[in-house]
Amino acid sequence: MSFNIVSAILQAWRARGRRLTAPRRAVLAALARVGCRADVQTVYRLARRLYPRTGLVTVYRTLELLVQEGWAERWEDGGVARYELAQPHHHHLVCVRCGFVARWDRCPVPVRRGTKVKGGFLVTGHRLELLGYCRRCREVRR
Repeated sequence: MSFNIVSAILQAWRARGRRLTAPRRAVLAALARVGCRADVQTVYRLARRLYPRTGLVTVYRTLELLVQEGWAERWEDGGVARYELAQPHHHHLVCVRCGFVARWDRCPVPVRRGTKVKGGFLVTGHRLELLGYCRRCREVRR
């Protein structure tokens, strides 16, 4: 899945005449590898492993470019910006002890994009996080 979206992004950037620098490619590859809910520092550390000359400013700029163009999503989580590549609709299971995040493809929310709800509010999407303890942290708690 992530390989296809990375290829699509690179192809779109080429078509628009965007520079496909090694640091930008490293940021894109890092975000694809991290998966869900990546903070900037996590993307930065992985991008530097892929291309050591990747700068933190490049990470911020590339992530924001991806968001502006609709290739990625950004949201605040306790004051920390989180990013992930645009993917089919899904939610997250978040361990409140260690921070582990797992993708959850089931959606219990019956309201879909384009639905008008209370007072004519037009729904454009939703996010759901289920908080709890991962298997490892549950075993530690025993």
